Amino acid sequence: MKNSHSAELQQLQNHFLVATPRINDEIFQNTVIYVCQHNNEGSMGIVINQPTSISVAEIIAQSNFMMAKERSYPASWVLAGGPVNTERGFILHTPTKQQFMNSRKVSERLCLTTSIDIIDILGTEQEPEKYLVALGCAGWSEGQLEKEIRQNVWQVLPADEKILFDTDYLQRWDEVYKQLGVNIHSLASYVGNA
Repeated sequence: MKNSHSAELQQLQNHFLVATPRINDEIFQNTVIYVCQHNNEGSMGIVINQPTSISVAEIIAQSNFMMAKERSYPASWVLAGGPVNTERGFILHTPTKQQFMNSRKVSERLCLTTSIDIIDILGTEQEPEKYLVALGCAGWSEGQLEKEIRQNVWQVLPADEKILFDTDYLQRWDEVYKQLGVNIHSLASYVGNA
């Protein structure tokens, strides 16, 4: 017989993971991760609150895209998406009419594209309504993320597009905790399961 906790952990895709004070990995302290994939083989997500010093316009220009200077890009930064595949770009975006070589639907409102052909429409009228660009991702092997959640390393809540796209990068961790109804400053690192 399955308990509600294990059933809840079965599908984390399109959810936020927010690091608790129990996390002992410096890379993930104070992070918010959007879970892009979660299945019986493992999980993959993108850290959404750690901007780099590289703008989206700069990274597109660095990719030798010839039309980069003729386009208009939002004043946004490339995110440090996690410690896995740090040379690979991950673009989380609202759906478009365009088809891309390596793109998958994460939810009804979000897609994840990892192929460079999406650059062709960024900065044009055909670009996704909302998007973020990250280098790298976070990954967990089978059962690893569930174990970390049971150990109170992460809090979980459904993703919110307002936080994902409209909230300042450095405010996202606090905003997610506000949605959880938790005062992060009073949360002890010894919190346990009842």
